[in-house]
Amino acid sequence: MRKIAQLVALLSLILLIGPSILFLAGRMTHNTVKTVMFVATVIWFIAASLWLWHNNNNNSNNASDSAS
Repeated sequence: MRKIAQLVALLSLILLIGPSILFLAGRMTHNTVKTVMFVATVIWFIAASLWLWHNNNNNSNNASDSAS
């Protein structure tokens, strides 16, 4: 699950760059750019949260195991 969340988060960051370049090249309208970037941002926040939340749970479990 962590690897999938990490991959989705990184792909969404790449997706954030694409519309800007396409807009500058005249291949995409401003409204489409805003929509695509909004969706990519939401996906990034969800995926990055899952990725880091999962990583944080592993660290807290390891700390409690070593304290015992």
